[in-house]
Amino acid sequence: MNQAFDNLAILIPTRNRPGILATTLKELQNAGLGEVPLWIYDDCSADAAAIPKAVEGWPGVRVITGKQRVGQAEGRNVLMRVCGKEFGLFLDDDSFPRSSAGLQKHLVHQPELRRAVVTFQYMDVPTQRYSTPLDLPEGIARSFQGGGSLFHIPTVLGLGGFRSFFIYGYEEPELSCRLQMNGFHIWYEPSMVVLHNHFETPAEFRNYAEYHYLYARNSILMSSLNMPLWLGLPHGLVRSVRRSFFQRKFFRSKIRGTADGIWQSFTLWRERTPGTVARAKDWIRFSRTCSR
Repeated sequence: MNQAFDNLAILIPTRNRPGILATTLKELQNAGLGEVPLWIYDDCSADAAAIPKAVEGWPGVRVITGKQRVGQAEGRNVLMRVCGKEFGLFLDDDSFPRSSAGLQKHLVHQPELRRAVVTFQYMDVPTQRYSTPLDLPEGIARSFQGGGSLFHIPTVLGLGGFRSFFIYGYEEPELSCRLQMNGFHIWYEPSMVVLHNHFETPAEFRNYAEYHYLYARNSILMSSLNMPLWLGLPHGLVRSVRRSFFQRKFFRSKIRGTADGIWQSFTLWRERTPGTVARAKDWIRFSRTCSR
């Protein structure tokens, strides 16, 4: 294996999308990452044999098959805990870097920089749209793309990793908020481009009712759990309502998600990790003004 990558693992959570995953693995080999240890978390796919069969061509691949569904957030936690590497390149089952250029220089941990995550330029293949303006240089970012980021695993796990009950939806901004309130940074690296090759087949599709429910709920929880409640709850509620009206479908799921977000802000009281008012306001200001 390329010694430059000997402290790296590729980590991919997936569910019910073996064909999409197989396409991604071919692209990873084309990008020069075919010898990097690969860990897959299969989040209780309907066909337990499909994911292992789809990845069997990757030397030494390890597939963890969940016995019950836990969601993408906890799947990523599992992968971080078991991979045995200092750095994890997190990808979705439909995302892959165009090349590995720009990755190697971030595989040496420098504690004084306080970098927990390095996130990359992200391009949606069907629309050719970039997540970040092409003229923006590298620098501190407000959040990261879960399907295209490099984690310093000890740092992230040291703060508890992803919140498992988020399942998916705003789990990246929530973790970013928690990291930054504890003095760590997200770093944007534009020289590495990750392609989001999103497509669906009749057997490989997203549950959109669940999708909109979780985003409505989690948009509240990410603020109410990480800020003083009097500030976090209204801040998250505004975000949830605004998103629901901006995307005018699945209103029943969104209403239920918003109601549960308010309710669970209290029932999940023991899960709260509120920062100070000053840090919360700094994070709100930073997240509004940072262009990365």
